Amino acid sequence: MAYVVLIADDNADNILLIRRIVRRSGIECEFIDAQGGREALRLATARVPDIIFLDMKMPDMDGYEAASALKSNESTKHIPIIAVTAQAMLGDKERALAAGCDEYMTKPVDPVELVETMKKHISKEASGG
Repeated sequence: MAYVVLIADDNADNILLIRRIVRRSGIECEFIDAQGGREALRLATARVPDIIFLDMKMPDMDGYEAASALKSNESTKHIPIIAVTAQAMLGDKERALAAGCDEYMTKPVDPVELVETMKKHISKEASGG
C-alpha cells in the first residue's frame, strides 16, 4: 500500500528534497504537490493524504492558516501535519503547533528526523490512532 503524501511549499527545490528523502527511505508513497496554502487545502480535501508536510510561509495563504483550516475540517482533521519551515524564531514552533501542526521541523531538514517523524505519524494512522 502506497501512502499519499502532500507536500505544500512555494519553493520547488524544497518539494523535490522532501520527495528525495522519503523515496530513499524505502517508504512506498504517492506524492501530491501544492505551491501554496489554498492549493494545499483543495488537494487535501480532494485526496485526503496520509500525511502533510507544510511550509509555514507561503503566498496566498500561509501554513498557519492552512493548518488551522485543515484541522477544523471534518474530512481532514485527522491528517498529521508536519510543519517544515525556515521560521525558527522564538515562538514559531508554539504558533505552528497551536495552528494544528502535529510536529515542527526547521529547514534545512535533517533527513533522518524527517523519515522518523513520518514513520511515527503514518504508523499512528495505520493503527487508527
